[in-house]
Amino acid sequence: MMDMRYAVVELPTECQRGRGPNSSRSSASHWSVPKCDFQDLNRFLETGSAGRRPGQGRRRTTTSNEDRYLVLTARRHRNMNATLLQQHIRSATDTTVAAQTVRNRLHGVGLYTRRSMSRFSVHPNNRRIFIWRDRGSRNNPAFVHESVRFGGGGMLVYGGISIDGRTDLYIIRDGLRRYRDEILRPIVVSYAEAIGDDFILMDDNCRPHRANLVEDFLFEEGIV
Repeated sequence: MMDMRYAVVELPTECQRGRGPNSSRSSASHWSVPKCDFQDLNRFLETGSAGRRPGQGRRRTTTSNEDRYLVLTARRHRNMNATLLQQHIRSATDTTVAAQTVRNRLHGVGLYTRRSMSRFSVHPNNRRIFIWRDRGSRNNPAFVHESVRFGGGGMLVYGGISIDGRTDLYIIRDGLRRYRDEILRPIVVSYAEAIGDDFILMDDNCRPHRANLVEDFLFEEGIV
């Protein structure tokens, strides 16, 4: 900045205004500074500010009122994706915008798309729900979709994988006793004996895996 200030003092008036033989481009080359610095300088000398002049750059496809309408619509209809919002604003204001423009406007006010966590579903209607929400609003009750956790039939399946191989997928049609007698005892225990002392059972936190009957059996067999 010190060199730039001395450069301003020594530059002629026509150069400072970007005219004459010593334009911004030639002056930038002479003083080994970016051309944009001289453009900012000229703008500051003319307007008193280095910010962009009003009207510069590409014209926005939406007005400020349309932006507010878009944000309000997204907040009222959280499940509408960018394409539906694009069609909605076109029918309401007769303004055609790209779907990415819709996303950019909503991102500008802190609205981002979120989906629920994927999972193993046994019901055909357990689809992920798409919403627009603000940062830090994950636990907002308005964004919680209640469902009946055990509202239908279910199944218990088991499969194991390791570095050396994998087991078949087993379907357990009854309770935890069959899980212990038909899966843990004949499959897991024999698998542990084949691998030896390096065997480590890594199961998830599913409720059947954390039942007392299962944990007691694994403890008796020395499997951790």
